[in-house]
Amino acid sequence: MRISQETIDALAEKGITVKWYPERTREQFEAKIWQAQYNFSYNYQKDHVAGCELVKAGRTNVLFDSVEALEKNCRDFADRTYKRHCDPYEFSTLYIEYEGRTVVRKISGKGQAVTPEYVLKAVERDKKSYSGAYGKFALAMQEICRAKGYADKFCVYPTTYGIGIWSFYNFQFEKNVADVREIMDSKGIEYYNEFSDARWVYRFKVSKKAENLARLSA
Repeated sequence: MRISQETIDALAEKGITVKWYPERTREQFEAKIWQAQYNFSYNYQKDHVAGCELVKAGRTNVLFDSVEALEKNCRDFADRTYKRHCDPYEFSTLYIEYEGRTVVRKISGKGQAVTPEYVLKAVERDKKSYSGAYGKFALAMQEICRAKGYADKFCVYPTTYGIGIWSFYNFQFEKNVADVREIMDSKGIEYYNEFSDARWVYRFKVSKKAENLARLSA
């Protein structure tokens, strides 16, 4: 996707933040990309160090006299390359943050431009979705998540059906499930669990009976 600095600045004046990464800050995002570049270089070259088993077997060339030399080479590689992989052009997920909420949108096509009008419409649709009974329910679930320490909506997030937990590459998945189950059970909330069709999300689907919803604020 394409996002101009003018668009970012114009939306910031309206209290809206647009990002192409889920991390809280740009510094955290760039640190993650730097580490990914370092790991790529390290894994690609780790069998070229003097003394490793493949070198001893004569199956590869010696490029580094020591692990320290390899690590320095990998740091230099990451320093040179990570910035180019922080460009929004390489990403297709847009994160729109406003009034403490995050709206996630998939942008099709690497060259598609994100305009202020597109973002404002997405925010307006999101606001409308929270104005009805299901929306108010989702907001109540959001407060419950925050009380447990899940201030963002990336791995544990409220929905109109209850709470979703991202399971794909979520190394805290079991803890997330246990935390949410503790919340539900402590309030006596009726729910059942299921995976999404692709098994990327584990769902806590909450009964919408009036007496059950009333327990949310208890």
